[in-house]
Amino acid sequence: MPEPLARITPEYCIDIVREYPFPVDRVWAAVTTAEGISAWMKYEATLDRRLGGRIFVDFKSEGNLEGTVCEWVPERVFAYTWGLSVVRWVLEPCEGGTRLHFTNSHVTPDILMGFAAGWHAFIDHLGPYLAGTTVEDRYDDLMEVYADRYGHLVADNVADNDDTEEKQT
Repeated sequence: MPEPLARITPEYCIDIVREYPFPVDRVWAAVTTAEGISAWMKYEATLDRRLGGRIFVDFKSEGNLEGTVCEWVPERVFAYTWGLSVVRWVLEPCEGGTRLHFTNSHVTPDILMGFAAGWHAFIDHLGPYLAGTTVEDRYDDLMEVYADRYGHLVADNVADNDDTEEKQT
C-alpha cells in the first residue's frame, strides 16, 4: 500500500510522518550513519555525527546535498542545513516501534515539488531497508501526484511575485 503524501504547508515546509515496527536505536542508525543513509537513499553519503559536523550526499549528475548538523540529540533529533533549508528527523517510541517525523523547512517554491517527491521516494525506501527488503523507486510517479495536489502553492507564489514586480515598475 502506498504511503500517505507529505503535508506541504503554505510556508513551503515538507512534513512526513511514518511509523516503523523497529526500535528507535535501529531507525536512528539508519538515518544518522553514512552506511545507513547510503543504503536506503541509494547515494553515497558521509556524515560527521556531531553538532557542527558535516553531511554530504553525492547525487551524481543531480548535484549533491552538503550541510552542517545544527541539532543532534542522540536517538531523538537529527537536523542539518541544506542550502537555505533545514532537514529535521525526529524519532520517538510508539506502540509497536518508532514514529519518524521528518520535516524539510524553508524550501523555495521553485524546488518544492521535486523535494517533496524526492523525500517521499527516499523515505519510502527506509522501511523496506530496515526490514531487509527493497521497493521500486516511485519518484517520477510522485512528481505528478505532488504537482496535482500541491501545484497551486507554487502557482500562487508565482502569481504573487508577478503582481509584486508589476507594482514595482
